[in-house]
Amino acid sequence: MKIYGLILAAGFSSRMGKLKALLPLESCTVLSNCIRSLVNGGASDVFVVTGHMADQVGAEARALGMHEIYNPDYEQGMFTSVKAGLQKLPDDAAAFLVLPVDIPLVRSSTIRALTFDYTSEPADIIYPCFRGERGHPPLIDAKLIPEIIAHDGKGGLRTVLERHDNKARELNMPDLGILRDLDTPDDYEKARRIPQRRIPLPEECEALWELAETPMQTREHCKTVAEAACLMAKALNKSRNHKNQLNLNVVKCAALMHDVAKLKRNHEAAGAAILAGYGFSGIANIVASHRDTDIKPESPLTEREIVFLADKLFQGTNPVSLDQRYGKTLERWKDDPEAVKAITERLARAKDLLQRYEQEAGLNIPSHLPKLMAKELV
Repeated sequence: MKIYGLILAAGFSSRMGKLKALLPLESCTVLSNCIRSLVNGGASDVFVVTGHMADQVGAEARALGMHEIYNPDYEQGMFTSVKAGLQKLPDDAAAFLVLPVDIPLVRSSTIRALTFDYTSEPADIIYPCFRGERGHPPLIDAKLIPEIIAHDGKGGLRTVLERHDNKARELNMPDLGILRDLDTPDDYEKARRIPQRRIPLPEECEALWELAETPMQTREHCKTVAEAACLMAKALNKSRNHKNQLNLNVVKCAALMHDVAKLKRNHEAAGAAILAGYGFSGIANIVASHRDTDIKPESPLTEREIVFLADKLFQGTNPVSLDQRYGKTLERWKDDPEAVKAITERLARAKDLLQRYEQEAGLNIPSHLPKLMAKELV
């Protein structure tokens, strides 16, 4: 089953003031970001529709091994590029994805989910959604191609798609990139400042909670742990004097996500699998290992240990000692000698880790952390 990608890159970029397709982004170009998302997401092949400055845009597309389709009517608007592209798509197309070049932050995991969903159960249109809001690229069944090509252009592609809304499907994804376009220089600068894309943005963490149906009380616990973990990481970074600095964004997002799969059995591994599946491999290993610690004495403390400790220092949103936190588990398993032994060993490792942290950071956590958090909230 062939599902092709169609990138619309023929416009003037008038509001940007520079050609969007060739602007640098994430160590490559805006156009190459779009291509990478489609190819890594499972598109069978990618076609780039060019128009304004076609020589430069086409050269970039060809250099990346993609096909160029020139739209001679590009001055008449984006819908002419849609038609030009569809007229040149291979006859074996089962469906296609339409991605304007100024929406380059779509994750390949979103494309993969769209193509998999369509392959499993075809639909006229499948829209990716972020927290209920439709975004790009829509995946469109090839049977709509004749109707799109015959359309007079009024209202653009949306007019045709709206006729098939009763046969459309929505696919919720934790991907804010499906809504982010690069219309202006300010939009572009914001896109350039986005941290590593292997780590979810705070808004994407909220979407992940919704998709995983994480209980509200668990979300509040995660927020509290994230706040504490960030304060602990800041204190450790200060003591390290610019060496081996911890990534506060990794700490925050990993802490927010550490219990995302709380309702599932073996929730640490389940949470890591959810994150990796959506492309958030930058924090998946931290989530997978937040139940226990196995750091070697000679190894420096990392983001993983900070999230682990912060989690163990709270029961819900209330600060507790390690003895209190593990004590409840010990009480629950008191009649199982093997379980008691394992829990006691985990407690001992947690205490050793806390001592290491306090010595390096110069803080006594049980007495200082609640005060630091209260001060941060003021």
